[in-house]
Amino acid sequence: MLSDESPVGQQVEQWRISALRIMTVVGYLLYSIVAIHCCLNAMNTNISYIIPLIIAFYTLGILQLYFSKSHYYISVYTLLFSIVAAAICINLLVQIPTLAMLGPVFVFALPLVAFILLGAKAGVICMLLNIIPFIALLSGFQLNQLIEGHVYLDHANTYVMGIIFIFFNICVPLGVARASLAAKRLNQQVVAHNTVLQQQNTFYRTLFVKTEIAKLVVSNEGIISEMNVAAEKLLQCEFNELIHPLNLSSLFAEFRFDAIETVVNRTLAGRMKAFKLTRSDLCSNSYYFVTIQDVTAWALLQKTLAAQTILSKKRMLDTVTGLPNREWLDNKIKQMLSEPQVELSLIVCKINNTQFIEQKYGFQYLSQLVRKIAEHWQTKTHIRCHLASIGTGKLSIITELSPMDLQTQITAFIRLLPQVIMIDEQKLPVDIKVGIAFSDTSERNSDKLINNALYAVDSSPLQINYHDTVSQERFIEHQEINILLNEAISNNELSIVYQPKVKGDGRLVGVEALLRWHSKIIGIVSPAIFIPIAEKSGLVTQLTLWLVTAVCEQLHRWQQDGLKVVPVAINVSGNDLDQEYFHEHLVNSLVEFKISPQLVEIELTESSRSLDHGKALATTRYLANWGFCITLDDFGIGYSGLSKLMSYPVKKVKIDRQFIKGIHKDDRKAKVVEAIIAMCNVSHVEILAEGVEEFEEVDKLLLLGCSNFQGFVFSKPLDAERTSGLLKKQNVFAYDGITKAFIRPSS
Repeated sequence: MLSDESPVGQQVEQWRISALRIMTVVGYLLYSIVAIHCCLNAMNTNISYIIPLIIAFYTLGILQLYFSKSHYYISVYTLLFSIVAAAICINLLVQIPTLAMLGPVFVFALPLVAFILLGAKAGVICMLLNIIPFIALLSGFQLNQLIEGHVYLDHANTYVMGIIFIFFNICVPLGVARASLAAKRLNQQVVAHNTVLQQQNTFYRTLFVKTEIAKLVVSNEGIISEMNVAAEKLLQCEFNELIHPLNLSSLFAEFRFDAIETVVNRTLAGRMKAFKLTRSDLCSNSYYFVTIQDVTAWALLQKTLAAQTILSKKRMLDTVTGLPNREWLDNKIKQMLSEPQVELSLIVCKINNTQFIEQKYGFQYLSQLVRKIAEHWQTKTHIRCHLASIGTGKLSIITELSPMDLQTQITAFIRLLPQVIMIDEQKLPVDIKVGIAFSDTSERNSDKLINNALYAVDSSPLQINYHDTVSQERFIEHQEINILLNEAISNNELSIVYQPKVKGDGRLVGVEALLRWHSKIIGIVSPAIFIPIAEKSGLVTQLTLWLVTAVCEQLHRWQQDGLKVVPVAINVSGNDLDQEYFHEHLVNSLVEFKISPQLVEIELTESSRSLDHGKALATTRYLANWGFCITLDDFGIGYSGLSKLMSYPVKKVKIDRQFIKGIHKDDRKAKVVEAIIAMCNVSHVEILAEGVEEFEEVDKLLLLGCSNFQGFVFSKPLDAERTSGLLKKQNVFAYDGITKAFIRPSS
């Protein structure tokens, strides 16, 4: 009865129905005391019209209560009629003239009841109609004057006063109170909605007005309704000074309204430039966002890289089998081994009856048989692997399976391999043997791994031969660490340290958040150990989500303390980018702690691998559109750096430590770094050198054009408390809480 929520399709507000029911139920229940006494009195005095009159009133009351929801307006008008009828009865049947005048007074409550139950229009009409009883009161007219010889009921005065008391003192106030309660709840909802609108307006200014990313708000008709400052600067357009509406097609004729992303060309200031337009929907179906990026440099790099890719594919393909050749295999193994803590298994399948097949069927049948065995492996195992031809009658397979899983897969593969394979209506007998070698973490050499597998295949007459096995103790140790790490996330055993990023003079430009783990069981565990294990087991995403929440919470505390906060970098793996909910968690954490996206930097490691490149790229672009700074970490140590630099929305690049160490004494390193810096300058990408440990390296890098640094020469990683002290000073050389590897000379 006190609920304000109206069911779907209901035309009348729920609180009005509630007020009607409260006034009806309470009124008739309390009137029952008067009604019962009146009926008994009427029976004693033989006044016959009293009981039917009371029954008629209560019948009206029951009907208006029953139809209060299905026929609300009929019930309300019945209530108003009941009030008028009660007033007439009082004026007609009460003997005392002064008391009989209370009948018209009873009618004066009609406007208040009408205002509550029907609204302003009905209330005003009742106010006008009340002029009639008002004039009757002034003229002294009474209905009881029209009836002569009428028998009056005893205690009529008490009954009238009781009815008026109950109506004006209980029924009407309860109706007003119910309306007041509804008004209070409505006011609370309005305040809540205004708060949400204010937050949305603040968020809109952060994401659209103040962002450095060029954005447009476009209607479904293609008319540009808003353009931020970054877009005006990029397009060289003064949007607010335009007289006529600006159509998006007039700026970019090649833009496709049905496409999410479109790359178009446009001439600005006499130069042809390429722009990537990204469409994203708004809450309103009538408008959508268009993000504009200058991708001129990327387009040029893409053409160059595409040409190089075609030449590289031709050079690394075995034309006989149609499979990649040994050169490709060697490069692929080097690439995979460059990633930390990766353990590879190389399988070599050798056809034993090679000479027989060549002599009886011809050389071309041997290559087709190798191809058939490769297809059989792919269709029967369904595991992530890479295949290549490694010589006459030999097929190589690279996997990352554990020894136990690998043995199961190879045994099943050989068992399901047919003894005879049909090729061009020729039945070729199949006789193979397998050699297996595992990568060595102490010596990550691709040639050695290939040679070990080739040696293993002929090392014994067995069908399956191992060159070496992975230590069972190490496998068990990794599993135990994986279990403890899962518990550590729940038990809050993880902590964060922050390593400063600085200019050459020590000025603070940012920090990198680094995870640390102090296990209650095995003590301090190095990130170099538990991070690779987490990536293999799938726990890395839980670590990243925990890190994101903790960093946002720490940024919020720093802001509340009034500190000048700098961007905090978070390392993100390829597995994180594959997750559907990762970007939602990141954005929700910013909203929860009221953190600007510009204060969070996403570092994609060179070794981060994604199972779904398209999904990872879409997630990265989504985050970049929100205003996150995308940084490519460990640049140069792998083979995908240039590709990521071209396709991902990268704003910063961190040159790996192996190029920095001793650069002041190594001209070859200096030339490589100089080339990287030049390439990034063309693409408008910032450079940071990580792992700097000597001021001589800093000076050399400054000469080469690199002005941002991170390393022990400036500061080791700091806990949150000491980082707070550094934020107050904003310079590592001005803060005594840092233990630096060296003291920079004053000169």
